[in-house]
Amino acid sequence: MAQNPPLNYPGLTSAQVSERVNRGETNDFKVQVGRTYWQIVRDNLFNLFNVVLAILGVIMILFQDYANLVFASFSVVLNSLVGLIQEIAAKRALEKLAAMSIQQVKVWRDGQLVLVPVNELVKDDVIAIEPGDRIAVDGKVVAADALEMDEALLTGESDAVYKELDDTLFSGSFVVGGSGVFVATHVGAESTVTKLSMTAKQYRHPLTPTQKQINRLVQIAVLVMLIFGPMTVLAGIVSRLPTIEIVRNAVVLVTSMVPQGLVLVTTISLSIGALIISRSRTLVQRVNAVESMANVNVLCFDKTGTLTRNQLSVSAIIPLNGADEGQIKGLLAVYTHNLAHMNKTAGAIAAFVGDSPDGVVKQAEIPFTSGRKWGAVVFPEQTLILGAPERVLDAVENLDTIEHADALSSQGQRVLALARAAEAPASDKLNIPREPLALIVMSDKVRAEIETTIRQFADLGVDLKVISGDNLETVRAIAHEAGMTHARAFTGEQIEAMGENELDAAVREANVFARVEPETKRKLIRAMKAQGKYVAMVGDGVNDVPALKEANMAVAMNDGAQIAKDVADLVLLDNSMATLPFAFDKGKIITQKIFGTTKLFLSKNFYTVLAFIFVGFMALPFPTTPILISWLTFGVVNIPGGLITFGLMRPAYSRDFVHDVIRYVVAVTIVGGLMTAGLYTGFYLMRFDQDFKAALPQISPEAWARYERGEQADDPLIFKQDEGARALAEAQASTSARNSARSALYVFMAFYGLGVFWHTMGLQMFEPNTLLSRPRMAALGGILFLATLLPPYFLPHVFQGWVAPSFGLWVVSFGGAVLASYIVYRVHRDNLLANVLEANNVG
Repeated sequence: MAQNPPLNYPGLTSAQVSERVNRGETNDFKVQVGRTYWQIVRDNLFNLFNVVLAILGVIMILFQDYANLVFASFSVVLNSLVGLIQEIAAKRALEKLAAMSIQQVKVWRDGQLVLVPVNELVKDDVIAIEPGDRIAVDGKVVAADALEMDEALLTGESDAVYKELDDTLFSGSFVVGGSGVFVATHVGAESTVTKLSMTAKQYRHPLTPTQKQINRLVQIAVLVMLIFGPMTVLAGIVSRLPTIEIVRNAVVLVTSMVPQGLVLVTTISLSIGALIISRSRTLVQRVNAVESMANVNVLCFDKTGTLTRNQLSVSAIIPLNGADEGQIKGLLAVYTHNLAHMNKTAGAIAAFVGDSPDGVVKQAEIPFTSGRKWGAVVFPEQTLILGAPERVLDAVENLDTIEHADALSSQGQRVLALARAAEAPASDKLNIPREPLALIVMSDKVRAEIETTIRQFADLGVDLKVISGDNLETVRAIAHEAGMTHARAFTGEQIEAMGENELDAAVREANVFARVEPETKRKLIRAMKAQGKYVAMVGDGVNDVPALKEANMAVAMNDGAQIAKDVADLVLLDNSMATLPFAFDKGKIITQKIFGTTKLFLSKNFYTVLAFIFVGFMALPFPTTPILISWLTFGVVNIPGGLITFGLMRPAYSRDFVHDVIRYVVAVTIVGGLMTAGLYTGFYLMRFDQDFKAALPQISPEAWARYERGEQADDPLIFKQDEGARALAEAQASTSARNSARSALYVFMAFYGLGVFWHTMGLQMFEPNTLLSRPRMAALGGILFLATLLPPYFLPHVFQGWVAPSFGLWVVSFGGAVLASYIVYRVHRDNLLANVLEANNVG
């Protein structure tokens, strides 16, 4: 039986609310649902990478090696500060916009029903609820009218739970039918959903596919750093290098090995993207959804409120079995005005038929749900049933009426059937005799902008699929009027009867699904995902929640049910899909930024580290210094990476992260690592031999003479002096050869970095037409190259150990860079790396 809520409640007074606020009995308790300001500061400043560098930096300060300290830390500090400032700014802007979508709760206070933000609820508040409302605090029911709750988020059970007087409502559940009033008993940290969230640590910082790939690479880099870092230190100790030289080598290895700047750039790109998209009245509730937009290739949505305006009106009432239209209107008035909650359909009917006769009060109600497709109101002398014709009417006895309803539906009309029964039906099925009374024909106008929106989705390569609970013919007609071309269509009943292979073919070929129940919507989306599709779902009602949770990306209308907004990644503040093509396009642009910066950061980091490992195995001096590697990184990686991140440059389109980014980086790493190590070894050995032969005669002509003749002194004292002279000459030669080789190698790395930059921006030095077609971008690459290369020439005292390479070394360095770039170009262009990997069953 229904317990009809009174027309009003006194509720708490303002003074009583203030007392509870002072006692801390409020709902202003926030479980972590996003990164706090402290977490942003911690992750940007106090990560493992920065901590290791800080320790090494302290040692450099103790040795007063300020030049290397400044250069080594400049990019790190700049990246961290920019990331910190940008992410905080984006967070603040998004929080302001998110306030427009915060849940408002209907509460009785001072004898009036008012809207109160959910975080301002207090203990003992009297709260009114209706379908779609999420229960924000625990409470006890004080009035209920056919109240049905979904507690699946708490219990895992999908069946609706009927609630009566004095029953407990749990926060985290939501209303699926009827209406009610309850008194808040547990708020804030004491509520059920808060306790569950704290215990299970429900909040996760979900990662996009690209972020997962980048994090995996960073984790590998950190592991390699933890292995080769100590090895570098031990090698320096064994070689008896000065402590400061060992620290410098460790700094170079750490800064080259961990692409921490890439992680920051990725976070900044997503934050900026979320901010840009949110300015178009599309609230991004999860920053990582920005990249999800770029991956979406299937968009599913309901007809009502997306293709149409969701402004229903009654077009006609068609009496059946000789009934009078006036009598039908009276019955509809009695039915609608006794509903616990009037949805938009019931509201349109009520507005058409007028007021209900006085004195007719229901005994019970079975609320309409998308699963039942019908609702019933029980009166003392009869039960009125309203819903889908094929559910309300007997399919055998009323075949002609159902076919007439289908014909009206094919014209884009929405048709309901009204029937009467002598007894109340069960809550889940109509298995009692029913008398058909009328068909109610309703219409809804197609949105004016929807045809343009559909065309924009087609241009973005997004397949559109309508999944609706309405009649198949109605959905077909509306979809056609909106500009959608459909090949095949299926009903939910047909979908449920299909085997796995049939379902696979259906979701692949069809783009209209009608009379679909909530769990069938979920089933359809799961089948699409199984085909490798990245699926977005747009919904606004309780019936859409299972599908929204199943989809890769969930989109909710701002005027939709609160529970739909709670599970959504995006909320359309203007309740229109017209803003989605813009959001999806921006998502693709942001993702391309991440792909481009990934190429720049990983290419330089990985090939230099591979070269360091090769050189270390050959027991040669470390091939660069913190100053040189930091300035090189700043010129050919950080500056262009920053320009890409902030939208001042757009990289060339990359179709796939693994194919177009990772495989290119692997090619650059292998070729660049081998070439770098080879050139450095050649430069070093050639210069070492020359300098040793020049140094030893000056130190000890006698020792030189015996060295040339291949003789050893017989006198132990002279032999020891010769050994000392040769050791001194070797040390001098090693230092000069090391500095010369480092300088020549720097030229090679600058040229090679230029090639990587040009490739990232869609230019190829081996395809001159690409350089000519974008002369400004080609020139920018040249400017970055010169800005990287020239400072050591003009400030050799700053770039410690710099020795201007001879013309011959320039030619070799340039030739090596061109050769290495050409090999990478051919490997990437001809997909040679993929062929090798496939032949060996790798990746």
